[in-house]
Amino acid sequence: MSLILVDPIYNPQLVSNVTSQTKLAPGVTIAKFLGAYGDRTNFRHIRFEEDRKQIARNLYMHALALDSINGNTTHFNDVRVIVSEGLYRGGPTEEISGQTKAKRDGELIYYQVIDREGNIDFEKTFDVAVYWKDNISFNQMYLDYDTYNPDGSLTAQIGLEMPKMSETFEATFSQGISTWFNNNMQSDDELVEILPES
Repeated sequence: MSLILVDPIYNPQLVSNVTSQTKLAPGVTIAKFLGAYGDRTNFRHIRFEEDRKQIARNLYMHALALDSINGNTTHFNDVRVIVSEGLYRGGPTEEISGQTKAKRDGELIYYQVIDREGNIDFEKTFDVAVYWKDNISFNQMYLDYDTYNPDGSLTAQIGLEMPKMSETFEATFSQGISTWFNNNMQSDDELVEILPES
């Protein structure tokens, strides 16, 4: 069990009303995690304040991860990390479990590493995954590649899954890592770099 020391400026436990504008880190609000660009999820569908606070505590850990890259001008000045799959809102009759539940609860978020032109930077995606493996706390990390684009081109993203954070920000972090290609596991204990064919 580990205890995370939370900056009181960004501690969602100290906020009376958690909203999409609640700040979790410098320049990072809950709105950052409400879906990908053009596919935003509204945070008002979470009706109970205690549920919003739980999601905010989980997302606080993601905000630390984002800040460790986007605020790191020494190693990652030429890229930024964006949310590719954020907080999930299921349909009215949808049965939610597994990874979908983790996405709904703000535990699992997927990210892309993009260059200054807005394209996925495959080498830096691997570098970010390695940096996170060595420098942040998480439950599971998925380095995920696929060729599901209509033109068959390669894409890459990193899934970070945090444990359910307690009100005192204590949790067990498993630090599990795996690499996936087209939904098939390539490795369940190491990161494997896959690059597009030149």
